[in-house]
Amino acid sequence: MKILIITNLENECSEEDVWIANSFIADGHDVKLVNKYYNPKLEDEYDIFIKRYSWIEDIADFSVGAEESDYETRILKKNLPRINFDGKFDNQGKHYLSYLYSLGYSVVPTINSPKEIEKIGSYQNFLIKPVNGYASYGIIETNKNNINNYWNENYVIQPKLNFDSEVQFYFIGNKYEFAQIFTPKKLLSHENAAFYTPCKEEIELANLFAKLNGNDFNGVQRIDFLKINNQLLLSELEDDSPYMAIEALSTAKRQEFINDFKQMVYTYYKNINKDKIKILKR
Repeated sequence: MKILIITNLENECSEEDVWIANSFIADGHDVKLVNKYYNPKLEDEYDIFIKRYSWIEDIADFSVGAEESDYETRILKKNLPRINFDGKFDNQGKHYLSYLYSLGYSVVPTINSPKEIEKIGSYQNFLIKPVNGYASYGIIETNKNNINNYWNENYVIQPKLNFDSEVQFYFIGNKYEFAQIFTPKKLLSHENAAFYTPCKEEIELANLFAKLNGNDFNGVQRIDFLKINNQLLLSELEDDSPYMAIEALSTAKRQEFINDFKQMVYTYYKNINKDKIKILKR
């Protein structure tokens, strides 16, 4: 199998993608790591396309929309075999947070417009977040009286909350793998990641969100929560190209995760070929 992994080898988080690539190579596959501006001709040469952590790491290089490229549109249009291209949530922008909040899910209070400000209770300080932003880049902090000066339809609005920690749950497809906990920082650094053993109720909550992507989701999901007074509030359902922070795991646990990731890819690709054979036999 020829595997194209779309990542960003210039950022500090690329090591995990090299590990994944080397593990596929050890299994006998032809693997190439490229950035998102690769030559489209490669799409005629490779069997499967894996979207990984391709974001810009340097905040000085960040601007809303700067990360746009057309490889996703091409791969979806051609219906090529793919991993982490079909998420329903962060892959489509952050408006889902306000939708899930309105339905009563355990989500950080989120609205799409200043006109809805009364729906989220009494707060004075707010964060205006880019719909297509990532990490903490592009966020505007302001008070209630000045929201209209900064907000437009490319942002969602959340109250600024004081939280104890951030807990991230990692899934392959719908299979729970592990969780990590981080202490609050202005920009989340995975250098302070600590392995976290969630209670049964916390795993059930994370599972609830992971399953919203459907039973046939192919890829990694990272379900991020803010932990406030022992309550988890969803801050992000990252189903696009989540950084997995597997360098913080034990060697055995990291290899277990990589093996599960590969098995997900192999099963998906095998099933696609079965479907093609069925179509040819009709």
